[in-house]
Amino acid sequence: MRWRRAFLICFFVIPNLHGQEAVDAMLSSGRQADPTAKTLSELRAAERRRIPLEVFLKSSAQYSAGGPIVVTVIITNLFDNPLLMNSRMLVNHPLLQGELSFRIMDPSGQKVEIQRLITPLSIRDEDFVTLTRGQSMQRTVDLADLFGLIRKGVYKMQVSYHNEVDHTGSSQRVWKGIVWSEPVEIQLD
Repeated sequence: MRWRRAFLICFFVIPNLHGQEAVDAMLSSGRQADPTAKTLSELRAAERRRIPLEVFLKSSAQYSAGGPIVVTVIITNLFDNPLLMNSRMLVNHPLLQGELSFRIMDPSGQKVEIQRLITPLSIRDEDFVTLTRGQSMQRTVDLADLFGLIRKGVYKMQVSYHNEVDHTGSSQRVWKGIVWSEPVEIQLD
């Protein structure tokens, strides 16, 4: 009887061990890095290369509280081909007409809203310019006037250039889309 029992154990257990190895081979050994996956920084770099514009926010590191806070927004064509651009560069709330919108965080981390909303004039043909590779357009604005920045401390800010206006000039369509600048910090003393 022991002989039979030993035979039955061998008959059922050994094939199951072999079957278990086959099942284990099918199971994942855990999360492994996908060699074809791109890192987040690689994706962002590729995204920047596809957007043919650079938006740069030029500012001083320090300003006097209560005084003007003058910054310059520079938009540069990085694309090989010329781009037809809306050069009006009106600063306004992102949901209203305008091409420049600021994202500003005050020293306590609260979002600062624009205080001086602008009713824009109609866009004219003269507002559209063609920028060849490396050419820029710029606009200088006083953030103290538009946003009422008076509180002392460090402010973090970004600006976006956006255009949704259709226009065709000399067989070229105007560039449409949105591009954000890198964030900058300024100190109000």
